Amino acid sequence: MRWRDAGRHLSIGLGVAVQVHTVSRPVAVADLSTGERAQLPRADRRQQEWLLGRAALKKLMDGGDTSGVRFPNRCLSLTHAAGRAVAASCRGDQAGLGVDYEGWHTVDPRTARYFLQEHEERDGTDLLRLWTVKEALYKATPDNGQVTFLDYGTLSPEVLTGAAVDRVGRAFRYASAPVGSGWLTVAVCHGPG
Repeated sequence: MRWRDAGRHLSIGLGVAVQVHTVSRPVAVADLSTGERAQLPRADRRQQEWLLGRAALKKLMDGGDTSGVRFPNRCLSLTHAAGRAVAASCRGDQAGLGVDYEGWHTVDPRTARYFLQEHEERDGTDLLRLWTVKEALYKATPDNGQVTFLDYGTLSPEVLTGAAVDRVGRAFRYASAPVGSGWLTVAVCHGPG
């Protein structure tokens, strides 16, 4: 699937309109607002990732100031991997939004026990896609500071569009798609926030 089709495809799966913007070049420091410059990390590697993420957010926000954006967020989410940043947004009464993108790579099956519940582990399970599902669910959780990936259970882990619940009973929807050179997943928390 092409990047330009991802938002529409994932919106259908989620039942809520989602915008997805991706970039592969960071925003120039000169193009940052005063507030954004104050948040700029000092370490070179972290700085480049942050600038890449800001470029995706700015694209999503029509070039606006991103210094007030905090995560987790009810309407915005951000991810970066494989030299690409992806920003997602949606409008609605959801309690949270999460996005994750991972470039194609092999996930060691021995790590599955750290992020998949027992019913989610099956022969042929696409571990990379399920990692993006769990990451997106985590990012969509309003108070995610006290949860782990094992706190989320997908109801039908083999499907690309599905439902999940967390350990306190919050309901989620997620949609995954193979995009570019990896898996992209967006998740929505239906509350309570």
